Amino acid sequence: MMAPVVMGNENNPALSEELATHFCRMDASVAKHFAQVTFLSDHREDLAGLSIPTLVMQCTRDTLAPPSVGQYLQSRWPQLQVARLEATGHCPHMSAPQESTEVLRAFLEAQAHELVEGTA
Repeated sequence: MMAPVVMGNENNPALSEELATHFCRMDASVAKHFAQVTFLSDHREDLAGLSIPTLVMQCTRDTLAPPSVGQYLQSRWPQLQVARLEATGHCPHMSAPQESTEVLRAFLEAQAHELVEGTA
């Protein structure tokens, strides 16, 4: 089963069970499309043209996206900010909702501040 690998929280098997339940409830055609887009798409050449401020929350010990992924993205995407989380696995919104919310809120507040400052 893929859920424990994705979740990466071996100390909390309930999280893996919850993710597996979500996977099992997904419509098969949606799951197939998601897998194709996720695992077969390559848009690396498009990164340099992106100019929207973006946050990537990267977890500790993420099997699907190791630190090198965040480093690569950050080196090619001028407006990208990588936040390294203490959370483990690939689903911090599930395994560490408090930390995820705090990091996202800080990013959005900074963006709002920049918008206000830029229009003043």
